[in-house]
Amino acid sequence: MAAAPAKKRVRKPLQRRSEATVDTILEAAAQIFRTYGAKGATTNRIAERAGVSIGSIYQYFPNKEALLVALMERHIGSSIELLGAVLQASEGAAPKERVRAAVTCVLDIHMEDPDLHRVIFEEAPRPPHVNRKLEEGEVLMRTALEELLEGFPRETCMDPKRSAYMALTLVESMVHRYVAARNRPMEPQAFADHLTELAMCEMALSSPLSAGSAR
Repeated sequence: MAAAPAKKRVRKPLQRRSEATVDTILEAAAQIFRTYGAKGATTNRIAERAGVSIGSIYQYFPNKEALLVALMERHIGSSIELLGAVLQASEGAAPKERVRAAVTCVLDIHMEDPDLHRVIFEEAPRPPHVNRKLEEGEVLMRTALEELLEGFPRETCMDPKRSAYMALTLVESMVHRYVAARNRPMEPQAFADHLTELAMCEMALSSPLSAGSAR
């Protein structure tokens, strides 16, 4: 009887090392993009900051645009994960407090590194697969918000699906403008409070009381 073929071993240590190298490269890329912008950043600068050879960069990323895309994808993934955790932690709170928690979470995500965020979302290339990634992320966030609003009393929000779309569009667009502004007219917490009020007003537009008074 012929001997059974030896099983191929999974080289986990090497895989972990590769993941660590990619993380190191991405952290270095974030620092370089933040400092020099998309145009001034180079793979040589990134390799030097990461402490790796230029060949190591190209082993994982063909160019600096691919690095920007990877940073964008990482941002989207972490944003969805963090928002989900915040919504879960706010279970049992009053509707307005839950909305404020979600708004504050979105603002905090964008305020954490506004310079890098500006480069990623204003200067990064947008190939089709990146646009799909952004759309997928938006759908996930909108679904999470819709599930949140489903638990609200109908006098607070009669149409969760509509309000999830409108509130997310409102919050996302206003947060982006706020983060990009050089001179901000109010502090972040005051902005979050005001944006919460606007989101609550939007939800009230679909309530029976609002519909009756609009006539």
